Amino acid sequence: MGIWKTAWCYYYGIGVEKNNDKWWEWFKKNSKHGKCAHCNEDNTQPAWCLSCDPDIATRWTSGNKNIDDCMKTFQLRTFNYEDVIEWIPFDRLSGVKKIGKGGFGSVYSATWLDGIRKVETIKDGDNDIYKKAREPSSIVALKTLAGSKENNNDFLKEFKSLMACKINSTKLAIYGITQNTETKEYLMVFQYANDGSLYKYLRKNFCDLTWQAKLEILKNISFELYYIHERAGYIHADFHSGNILQDQGSYIADLGLSRKTDEKVLEGDIYGVMPYVAPEVLLGEQQFTQAADIYGLGVIMTEITTGQRPFDGRKFDAKLGADICGKGLRPEFALGTPKCYIELAEKCMNSDPQKRPKAINVRREISNWLGKIASSNDNEIKKQFLEADKVTKSLPISNHPDEMYTSKIISTKSISKAIKNLSQADSVQMDLDITKKLENPCCECGGIKARFINCKTI
Repeated sequence: MGIWKTAWCYYYGIGVEKNNDKWWEWFKKNSKHGKCAHCNEDNTQPAWCLSCDPDIATRWTSGNKNIDDCMKTFQLRTFNYEDVIEWIPFDRLSGVKKIGKGGFGSVYSATWLDGIRKVETIKDGDNDIYKKAREPSSIVALKTLAGSKENNNDFLKEFKSLMACKINSTKLAIYGITQNTETKEYLMVFQYANDGSLYKYLRKNFCDLTWQAKLEILKNISFELYYIHERAGYIHADFHSGNILQDQGSYIADLGLSRKTDEKVLEGDIYGVMPYVAPEVLLGEQQFTQAADIYGLGVIMTEITTGQRPFDGRKFDAKLGADICGKGLRPEFALGTPKCYIELAEKCMNSDPQKRPKAINVRREISNWLGKIASSNDNEIKKQFLEADKVTKSLPISNHPDEMYTSKIISTKSISKAIKNLSQADSVQMDLDITKKLENPCCECGGIKARFINCKTI
């Protein structure tokens, strides 16, 4: 008979004499997650004792004190066996293959011979026994840590940011750090996304995606962004479709430029992908903020309607920056996009950062739409999205190479200068228009009284 049943037999007197002391003795023997093999106390999670296991996990060294201190700090804050990060010897990674390059590092795929951690559940009558285990081998992603060859003090910045967000509920799995024994470069090891970036996923599946599927993607992205903003207290600062991964869900990645909300940064040129950067940042009026991330989310919302990245075919130069900041230029939506969707995306891309919604509010609005679409009752929101699904989908040919949409230096001074030149050109054009009116009078005053309200020219 199981421990749990024995305890309650003593409590109710089933087959034995009622005995509260015996009930309590057997009740204490039952542990939801089993007993720790080291201290014999109850495990806090399946196959994990918070008192013993984190300390055991730190008994290793990479040979680099900075890495050891950084990783062990996070190991001691681990609450589950599956979430433990490790120093991974490079010879335990096989078939390393380059699969992408961003603005600050290269990305590879590899097979981790030791495999991802998992907990196995073994049935023992009415009880579950939990056992630490691993997958036989696992496909993982590797990303170079910028500046690690030179052992720059900041080379662990992205790893720290990802781990801080992971602890605060973001879903991208981080497995640890390794070092290429030939190049001496350090790499972060993390979850491999089978469907690649959001942009690549859209290019491959766009014509088959329903609006309901698109909204599910956006709901997941906005919730991830909420965790980064509100739980971890971070600003992403490089938020675009190339930094969102798809693999049975959406995961925000590439936090190389991220920072804490209270972290001070130096003034000057900025890094980013221009079409996704908020106008106040392009102008140099302020650095990246959480509201600037929301602007990027609004741009991603337009991309989800078209399957095409913003301003494809245009040069990412000061002229484009001036049009975005000075003329309010924004990416277009696909024909038939529901009105409610356009309104929300435009709020996210508002020129005034104070008028942009929070990530959690975007998520709530999208969840509300999904609820109405799934409802058996007819409603206006459901009608809009079902009608939008009937519009014939076509995927435009991409004019820009992928490299155009990686983060680069953006000169805010050049954009400000272009806006100034644009204003001067508009002023000259206005003077020319007035001169033409005077040269071609339209009434008996000869245009002389054109400035007065009682002239027929007005």
